[in-house]
Amino acid sequence: MNTPPPLPAAASFVTVLARISLVLAALGVAWALAQMLFALLLPDAVVAGLAAQPEVPRGVLWTLEHRHALSLALLLVAGLFLAAAWGLLRRREWARMAFILLLVGGALANFAALALIGPFFDGLQDMFPAEMLASPEGQRFAAQMQFNRTVTLVTSLAGALVFAALHGWIVWKLCTPAVRDQFRSAPR
Repeated sequence: MNTPPPLPAAASFVTVLARISLVLAALGVAWALAQMLFALLLPDAVVAGLAAQPEVPRGVLWTLEHRHALSLALLLVAGLFLAAAWGLLRRREWARMAFILLLVGGALANFAALALIGPFFDGLQDMFPAEMLASPEGQRFAAQMQFNRTVTLVTSLAGALVFAALHGWIVWKLCTPAVRDQFRSAPR
């Protein structure tokens, strides 16, 4: 039985990266389609009813009001990721560049999302009446919310840093000469 020679490390890296990315991208497309279905099935009357309730956070309302555009944007990004992963597997230069841009964009989006933590916790706290927050139980609740806000910010920042480092390492690997050469010599 003849076994093929082992792939060079750079070729193995691209193949494994592309295959993992294909699975993640397919899951992303499935998730985006599920969200799009939810957005289509959620009646506008329900969103209008929620908007009439003052305790519903503004961010939740904004998300529900823009649910169609947000689900379409998510589907487009997931589809682009799927195409880039497939192109990476096929060693297409455009896919390598698109993949790098998606990695950098994803890392930046993680840091941008940190700005949403404060408004999220503010919205949660705004759901409770001022009289309740002035009580001893309410003050303990507010202190717990402040602790949760800090923990969420710290853990989210740590996660963003870890993903930035991982994405940066993958971008660096995709820019090494051994990897770039695979894309130059790939059949068009």
